[in-house]
Amino acid sequence: MSKKVYEVATKVDQDLKAKFQEAEKRNVSIQDFIQDFIQQFVSDQTKKAYITDLKNFFEFLKKGDVHVHHPDQIKGHHFQFYRDELIEDGYSSATINRRLVAIRSFIKWAMACKLIDYNPLDVVKLPKVQTESPTLAFDDDEVLKMINAPDSSTMTGATHKLVIVLLFSLGLRRSELVNITVDDLRKERKHWAVRIKGKGGKERHLPLAPSVLEAIKEYTDKMATFGVQYSPGDYLLCTQKTRYKNPPISGTTVYRIIEKYAKACGINKKVSPHSCRATAISHLLDTQKTPIRDVAIFAGHSKITTTERYDKRREGLDNSAAYDIDYNSDKDVS
Repeated sequence: MSKKVYEVATKVDQDLKAKFQEAEKRNVSIQDFIQDFIQQFVSDQTKKAYITDLKNFFEFLKKGDVHVHHPDQIKGHHFQFYRDELIEDGYSSATINRRLVAIRSFIKWAMACKLIDYNPLDVVKLPKVQTESPTLAFDDDEVLKMINAPDSSTMTGATHKLVIVLLFSLGLRRSELVNITVDDLRKERKHWAVRIKGKGGKERHLPLAPSVLEAIKEYTDKMATFGVQYSPGDYLLCTQKTRYKNPPISGTTVYRIIEKYAKACGINKKVSPHSCRATAISHLLDTQKTPIRDVAIFAGHSKITTTERYDKRREGLDNSAAYDIDYNSDKDVS
């Protein structure tokens, strides 16, 4: 943001400040703040671009049942999850950076207007966005090591194990995983299935393989020994801190779980919960028995082109010309 823009933002008059103070007392829309934010820009095109980019961000949060009415409700992990989602959806680096810049500018303006005390995005360390997401999948041996790594005799360890099992078995996004409730587990005809609340409010029902169903049963039985009593609507995953109030575990916690056990298993590559999702999707594509459209439904991809990107990345490695280079060849080059 330019120096001139900062100067404009810091010279908010007393009437505007009073307006913000009054806004905090009533249930206003974040759109009110956006409208005040864009007044610093002269170009109608610039105003429209900022409105669109910020609207997309807040719509994304709403889909995850996060309703923001005031800038101080924006958290660093919201920003990071949004960035991860844009990368997964295959947006160009230019589009991703433009959308993130809009959010950063809005936060800086809110700070200048004394609407927030600190910049929540300062704690978010983000690598440079690349056009193609370099998500690394796990191999089969690594998956087994990860699943067996947690100490399931403890409450925390049992939760960590089920997190890992569900990520690898169902290929879930973090937001989908943490929002599973006991009501989402149901028997449909002959199959046990879980209802997944995906992006855009879209739901899909995934059947639970016997091993996954057994893992869930073992987990709920274990939670009972720790005094956890589930009620309708309760979230499935518990931690020592959340078992009484029963809010879902956070996406950040899921991220740390994967990082923790990958390190413990000696997996020396950059991995994340999305790596588990990529592993599940790639595994289905590798079998060559599952039609790509069925894989797209499994993954919750609204566009089959998103699923095809996983396939292309896999094929790109399998068929790379790098395998044709052999400097140890005995061929005569004279």
